[in-house]
This record gives sequence, C-alpha cells and structure tokens, in this order.
Amino acid sequence: MYKIKSGGLLLEILSNHLRSNCDPGLAGVLSLSVKEAYRFLDDLVEREKILKHKDMKKTLGHLRHGLIDVALKQVLQSSSIPHEIADETSSKYRNGHTYLMIETKGAIITPAKVFKSRDVPKKAIYRSKGGLLNKQYNLFEEPADINAQYDESNPPFLLLTYGGLNHKLEFVTLGLPNVGVLGWIDQVNITNAPVLLINQEEVSNDLQLTFTSEAEKIIMRGVDNGGKEGAI
Repeated sequence: MYKIKSGGLLLEILSNHLRSNCDPGLAGVLSLSVKEAYRFLDDLVEREKILKHKDMKKTLGHLRHGLIDVALKQVLQSSSIPHEIADETSSKYRNGHTYLMIETKGAIITPAKVFKSRDVPKKAIYRSKGGLLNKQYNLFEEPADINAQYDESNPPFLLLTYGGLNHKLEFVTLGLPNVGVLGWIDQVNITNAPVLLINQEEVSNDLQLTFTSEAEKIIMRGVDNGGKEGAI
C-alpha cells in the first residue's frame, strides 16, 4: 500500500476511502477480472503460435485490452455490486481506441495498462477530464482525510492500472490521480485483494467461454489487417 506523508502524518487516503465509501468486494472483483484475462491470454499465446510473431505485437496488445474489458463487464455483472458501465471511444475512426468507464458507489473507474506499478498512464483527454473530479482531493495545506471531502454526487476518479514486463501480469493497483493525471495522490495494491464471490469458480469458467469467442474475433481482425494497430 502506498502512503502519503503530510504534516508528519502518514495518510492512507485511498484505502480509507475504499473501506468507508465503496463496496467491500470491489477491489477483489477488479483484481480477479484482470488476472483471469491475463491467465487466458498466457494460455492462448502458448497455443496460438501466430501471436508470438513480431507483426502481431499490436494485435496482442489489443487482445489484452479487449479481454480485460470483457472480464470487467462480466465479473461485475456476476457480482452483487451495483454499477453502470459505458463503452466510450477516444478515436474518430471506426474500430479505433475504446475505453471502459465504470461508475459504482464511491468511484468512477477506468482501466489502463502500464509497465511499472507507480507509472501514470500516458496522457489522454478522457483521463485528464476524469482527473478534474479529483481537485477536491489534492493535498491540502492542512492534512485532511478524503472522507471529509467525499461527496456521493461527485465521486473520485480512479485508475485501475495493471501490467508488468514481457506481457506478464505483475501487479494490479487502484490509484487516485491528481488533477491533470500527472501523478498519484495515493495508490493501493489490490493484486491479492480477497474475492467475495460465492460463485467464483462458476464465474471463472463462464469467463473462459466468453474469452474464447472474443479472442477469435480479435485475432481474425488482426490477421486480416496484418496485425496493424487499426485492426480493432
């Protein structure tokens, strides 16, 4: 867990917020979604040798992105956590870049791939707009807890970041970015967050079936377009 030292005090800003204002199962559901997507992708790369070809590198990235979006939707739907999910686009082109926006009690969340756990995702307009929601949570002149500033009508914008080297999953974190999304106010490592699903095995099995169908579509689009970035 990452902490901020302010005025001689260590403030667990984000972990306190998650504990007080968010569903207790949220962190585990988010982490499970990412881990299941990576597990399927690791197995798929071993089976489908074409994905190891250098020309398929971008398709592999799009495949990971698509599988994580699918996993987040399906696992959240299988949970008892009230939420709304929107598929948004940041591109004017058909089949251009899309991103997921999750709204749930206490947070607005969007996922992003990074290389190291402390990395901030590359600049994007939609993330910068989200960061504006966090102006009330920036470090104050006097130490203040996020709970004192929290307003249910204006929940904080959080980034679900994940990644590692060589396409392997090494971490899953929830972060509270500052205004402009240039750095972190606080982060919490949720890689091993407990999963509070009574039907976790069933959820995982259902995901594998969904992943198989989705991956076939993405791979074929990548092959048809030579693995180029615009493939999906």
